[in-house]
Amino acid sequence: MYRDISRRYFLKQAVASAVTTSLLTACDTKSPGLPTNTPVAHDEFLDFDTLGLANLIKTKQVSQLEMLEVIIRRIETVNPTVNFMTNRFYERSRGLAGNISTETPFAGVPILIKDMIDVAGMPRTDGSNFPPSNIPAHNAQYVDGVERAGFNIVGMTNVPEFAGLPGTDNDRFGATKNPWNLDYYPYMSSGGAAVSVAAGVIPIAHGTDGAGSNRLPSSVTGVLGMKPSRYRMLADTHGGAHDIAKTNQMISRTVRDSATAFHWTQDPSNGYYPAEKLIQTASTRRLRVGIALENPGLTETSAEVRSATESAGRLMESLGHTVTEVKYPVNAEALYNSYVAFFGGKTASIKDAVESMTGKSLMDSGVLTRFVAGNLAANSSITPEEIAVAFEFIESIEPVFDEYFKNYDLLLTPVSPDAGLRIDEMGADTEYTEESSRKLMGILKFTAAVNFAGCPAMSAPLAWNSEAGLPIGTHFVAARGNDRMLYELAYELEEAQPWRNHWAPHSLKNMV
Repeated sequence: MYRDISRRYFLKQAVASAVTTSLLTACDTKSPGLPTNTPVAHDEFLDFDTLGLANLIKTKQVSQLEMLEVIIRRIETVNPTVNFMTNRFYERSRGLAGNISTETPFAGVPILIKDMIDVAGMPRTDGSNFPPSNIPAHNAQYVDGVERAGFNIVGMTNVPEFAGLPGTDNDRFGATKNPWNLDYYPYMSSGGAAVSVAAGVIPIAHGTDGAGSNRLPSSVTGVLGMKPSRYRMLADTHGGAHDIAKTNQMISRTVRDSATAFHWTQDPSNGYYPAEKLIQTASTRRLRVGIALENPGLTETSAEVRSATESAGRLMESLGHTVTEVKYPVNAEALYNSYVAFFGGKTASIKDAVESMTGKSLMDSGVLTRFVAGNLAANSSITPEEIAVAFEFIESIEPVFDEYFKNYDLLLTPVSPDAGLRIDEMGADTEYTEESSRKLMGILKFTAAVNFAGCPAMSAPLAWNSEAGLPIGTHFVAARGNDRMLYELAYELEEAQPWRNHWAPHSLKNMV
């Protein structure tokens, strides 16, 4: 399957990468950029997915260090255009290259980790200038799983400050741009991860999804975004605690990459679901699918998103599945106030910490972005009673979805009511108001409730024709614990309507 790889090519690229990155330290947050006289061209490995790259290493066509230098070269080529990186761990990853077992599934292939999870000894920022220094002493349990699977962590991807913005933006690193259209964000907190994959830098990247943060960026960048069932994956904190809404998983270009990573980073002792065997093929089972084109309230679904979702429904019918129009299980307006109170309760401690450190009010401190500071200030008035009511509503969502899945195998919806979000429309400097708050929640109206229900869900790249030139993903949701069903469907959709060779205009594939 794989052609012989030119050693001369690797040597050339490794030297170029070493020259480009010689000024970078192990944890640099800024790149010196490429010399202006350095030609930029895509390398010959862009068509390989992660398992394909691992096979090159396993068969000794390339070494782990050679592969690492290719990825470093890609990062430094693309990042100045789309700004998906925060901290770089180049010296750390070079030290590990050659020492990772090739018996592992990923055999030392480099990976990027979202900058909202602990990697031992490496800076973590959460996209914020606060706190000024955070270097975890231990890996998150999920990161341990990533390394056991054979990945070599080469750096971290950009996020909105504390995941509190609808676009991937912050005062510390700036805005991440969508490689399909640089005037647009890649949406939400895994935006840097999705861009790194869509731009061809790396075929798989880590993300977290607490309200849609893997699915929304994947939708507008044309890659596969997965959110597993609650409790399914290794936890995202060192102590092993699971979040009621947030879970880890990868954003990838191919289903097999995501499925393999899922298998190796699931928590075998989660206490809720038995460990899944490696998922490698589509199922022959035909599914009962409910399609919901709208969720009333907040933001109306655009015509082009509605059309893309209807097209996905017709594709499912052509594959032999039964598709029936249904109502979305949870009303967006009903969810709005509860979500605001939930988020406010989670982040209240940040306000107190900032004011304690600076001796100033939150809004006067200048430590946080304008939008996040305004959000936290507004949420400071939320009472414990209101938070309790919010949690009562949130806890009611799970049985609502359970009832829905008694009659259907899948729920098919838009990922977001709009095809994308312009950078000049709503960013880090946007004032936090009732209107901007409702706009943020409107973006999440199809995804957030799924997190509270604990269900697995995915964004599959099936449409490519939005007015802004952005892809439009399709949202599939399954009952709690039915992660396998989603992966089997993903294999089927990938075969029926292949997406891996759709490349963004500002990806390495199209750079010259």
